[in-house]
Amino acid sequence: MTGFRVGALVVLMMGVAGSGHAAPDPSWMKVDAAKKSVSLDLVSGWNAENGALNYNGYFQGDMTLVMPVGWMVKVSFTNHDGMLPHSMLVTKQYAKDDIPQEAGNAEVAISKAYTDNPIGGLAPNEKDDFSFKTSDAGSFWLFCGVPGHGQQGMYVDLKVDPSAERPDVLIAKGAAAGRP
Repeated sequence: MTGFRVGALVVLMMGVAGSGHAAPDPSWMKVDAAKKSVSLDLVSGWNAENGALNYNGYFQGDMTLVMPVGWMVKVSFTNHDGMLPHSMLVTKQYAKDDIPQEAGNAEVAISKAYTDNPIGGLAPNEKDDFSFKTSDAGSFWLFCGVPGHGQQGMYVDLKVDPSAERPDVLIAKGAAAGRP
């Protein structure tokens, strides 16, 4: 957990005694509170977890990005998987039995929140940047729209929280080690 700003929920979930000081943000998140902006460096296939169907090593909702309402979110996305295409789009959260086979522009839940070609994905080592504003509170997924990937767990949670004062990252207890 070193390198993470750990929310109170995760501290309680993990049974770690709080020191009263927040840990630093992960290396892949840069917060500019004055501009109400956050930059995220998100990598698909960051490691071999879940057959490389992960974002920064996390999958099946075991990481939650918490964003305040009204913030600009800038995503720099890289497909690190050497074999498969991947994409990223913000979708609604789905029940396990309702996860779509693929997801494209019609499934985007926040305007402009998707990489180029969500269903076809980006080839290995390709990059794409996108930005969106967190206008409405809600619970969403960062989801790979390539056929079958989301159904195999290639998604993490995104919570737009009106009570959040700054972006945060919450890691579920027992989650595989992800990118610091």
